[in-house]
Amino acid sequence: MPPWKYTLKQTAITVYVIFIIILLGYAVGYAAMGKVLVKTAFPLSLAVILAFRLLNPKAESVAWAGLTAWLGMTYAHTGGMVEIAVFFLYVALGALGIFRSSWFLVFPWFAHIAWDFLPRSLPEMYHELPMACALYDGPIGLYLAWFSWKRRWLPFHPAQVAPQSTA
Repeated sequence: MPPWKYTLKQTAITVYVIFIIILLGYAVGYAAMGKVLVKTAFPLSLAVILAFRLLNPKAESVAWAGLTAWLGMTYAHTGGMVEIAVFFLYVALGALGIFRSSWFLVFPWFAHIAWDFLPRSLPEMYHELPMACALYDGPIGLYLAWFSWKRRWLPFHPAQVAPQSTA
């Protein structure tokens, strides 16, 4: 494949993944405002799984790493130093999920469920958050665990990052 076609394809995939993550952010916001987080959590998780499943395995693993980092960003919103550190931990786990083992992507999704059940103050529109996160994060965590076990996403190696030039 010529380098320009490869670049165009990778750009389209990147725009697609970013679009899905932005759309997901809006969906969660509207669900919170409508007080239907619990009702929409499971369908949203399935929609994201299906949207990312359309990608090839390498692109899908990068998409899951990006969404894992976005999940970690939810910690940074509270502004506490521990939460900000956890956000950076999620970013690191996303990178490790791409370059070492996709199992590094599994842990954050299940840990996020536990985090949301810890006692803390939440804005009124997020009172459903713990149960909604269990219904959203759980299926994604299970999906990531299943396909990590099936070895769908193998670690990236430096030689696999970009195609060799045929020109």
